[in-house]
Amino acid sequence: MPIHPAIYDVAIVGYGPSGMLAAILLGRAGHRVAVIERYTCLYNLPRVGIVHDDILRMFQEIGIAERVAPATRFLPNYELAHDGRVLLSNDVEPYATHGWPEFTSIYQPAFETELDVEARRLPNIDLHLGATATAITQTAETVRITVEQDGAARDIEARFLIGADGGNSFVRQTLGIGWEDLGFDQDWLVIDAKAKSGRPGLPHLRQFCDPQQPGMTMQMGPQHRRWSFMIFPGESHTEAMKPENVWRRLDRREGATPDEFDLIRIASYQFQSRIATRWQEGRIFMVGDAVHLMPPFLAQGLCSGFRDSFNLSWKLDLALRDLAPDSFLENYVHEREPPARATVIESMKVGFNVNERDPDKIRARDAQLMALQAQKDAGTFDKALIAFRVPGYSSGVIAAKHRDTLGRGDAFPQGRVRIGGREGLFDDVAGRGFLIITRCAAASSVLSEADQEFWQSLGGRTLEMACAHNAGPTQCVDLDGRILRLMDEYGADVLVKRPDYYLFGAGRRLADLPRLMEDLRESLRTKM
Repeated sequence: MPIHPAIYDVAIVGYGPSGMLAAILLGRAGHRVAVIERYTCLYNLPRVGIVHDDILRMFQEIGIAERVAPATRFLPNYELAHDGRVLLSNDVEPYATHGWPEFTSIYQPAFETELDVEARRLPNIDLHLGATATAITQTAETVRITVEQDGAARDIEARFLIGADGGNSFVRQTLGIGWEDLGFDQDWLVIDAKAKSGRPGLPHLRQFCDPQQPGMTMQMGPQHRRWSFMIFPGESHTEAMKPENVWRRLDRREGATPDEFDLIRIASYQFQSRIATRWQEGRIFMVGDAVHLMPPFLAQGLCSGFRDSFNLSWKLDLALRDLAPDSFLENYVHEREPPARATVIESMKVGFNVNERDPDKIRARDAQLMALQAQKDAGTFDKALIAFRVPGYSSGVIAAKHRDTLGRGDAFPQGRVRIGGREGLFDDVAGRGFLIITRCAAASSVLSEADQEFWQSLGGRTLEMACAHNAGPTQCVDLDGRILRLMDEYGADVLVKRPDYYLFGAGRRLADLPRLMEDLRESLRTKM
């Protein structure tokens, strides 16, 4: 039953994955949410083909990971090949930082369906589907969105607005916010197909570093496959998308025939690298493709949008509960713009490298990749070949710089743990939200009554890591050693975790915890 309050807490324009996630997180936190989406139903074809370990951790948090699993497929390697010869085969980590595979192929309609199910379960979320936003105004207190639906116009009012409406964002354009172009612009053909008989021996994930036809192929969930090919300058997009020309491009060793696959989607894309010049305007924030566009060569586009929504949602929750001033929300931009920019730039670099067409540069690239493969085969290469990991935070809601403050803005890993008789992944067993993690001592022993009340006001919890496997009933046994290993690396006895998967900070001694609490108080009350 729609709630239709006089004023919503948050309105969201766009019901794609980033908008869905924001709606679910805010709805579960008890806030009244309006979602405005011009289409009346979900788009039942894939666009995204890969999600990373932190995104699977988000799926775990909202309870859809197991339901989505049948639509996923672990890709054990990522190959770079030239004329069918593999130059370098990158191993994909099956159990990465966040407790899930480094990346996993997925069939997008499956996880969008589950996100939609979760959103519809929440009575405090109103879905205004088939409603088109036509105007936006804001005051010092609220945002008003005029929508047209079924031939009639009406206003929806909210304390805050999230623009999650894609690369052609109405919200961004209405605010007059432009793009910073970082210099990548290529046209590509994307072909999605469903297996009939399939073709044995197709690579899990392979980039075609072929100057005569740059491209890639990947398994996409258990039944689908994607191919992408560069559309050359002067080539007609209309001609490239004709089925007979698609099959011509697929006439290759790593390709397909009509007997093996059914084509389900053919699209042309303009791969670009852009960052919005502003991500916030007053009470209006934007996430996902509305503020960053990146080439797909790191498979980070949608994942970056999820990270935006996750980051913004817990900050909005604090502001809406009057636990932080509205100015606190500026931290969203301070935190998310730098890693998004770094991801766009790295995606460009990979794209330029694998799509190189200069003969001399191609020879140099191939020699470098084969040398890396030789080192890997000889066991002399000790670094991860898939080297890019999204950076942590260097500003925002992190501890102040002190001599003994560590881990500011670093990722907080997830492994398997046990507390009492319960065993599983850390988040499921130890809990989520703000968390103080200590080693072999209780946080309460150093926290004042005021500190403890402050921590409880945030919904914060404390967890004591056991120093041995004969743990007490409330102590946490680190079965994989991930948390204790992190503490050892820092030389720390206390960690303070934020509501997302990042550290506010770490202290060398338990006695550093009160100072971390004071830093957190300051972060919540001070304008950046």
